[in-house]
Amino acid sequence: MMVNKISQYDEGSILLSTFHLLLFISFLIISLTAILQHQMMQLQQISQSYEAKALIEVSEAFLRERLEWEDVETGTLYFDEGRVDVLKETDTLYTFVATMPNHYTSKRTIEISAIEDLEELEILELDEEGISEDANVEPVSLEIPDFPEEEKIE
Repeated sequence: MMVNKISQYDEGSILLSTFHLLLFISFLIISLTAILQHQMMQLQQISQSYEAKALIEVSEAFLRERLEWEDVETGTLYFDEGRVDVLKETDTLYTFVATMPNHYTSKRTIEISAIEDLEELEILELDEEGISEDANVEPVSLEIPDFPEEEKIE
């Protein structure tokens, strides 16, 4: 029976490779943690962006409804998710600034034309009366015509 003896040149080589492996694994774990952290931050920013856009859309619908009976110069709408400041720039141009509780802001400028609103109201009034712009159009028949026997292909 022969016993392998470790020479003095091989002593500590296992320790060095173990340190290299531990260094690589720790680098990998730190990198993955940083990547996950950045992904979570990006997800939060996207979520806040969608919430701010939704608040602006709701505020725009509310403003269009409100403009039917009064002129709005400025205003602030408060929601559970944040607030929207409405500023009138010109006669037809409005700026909406949504501010979230964590100070995320989103800004959008919208043109609301009084002429377009009046045209929409006229169309709605016509539809309520039962008269629409398609009143002179005849309905199309969806029946399948019968062909004589000799024209049918077998």
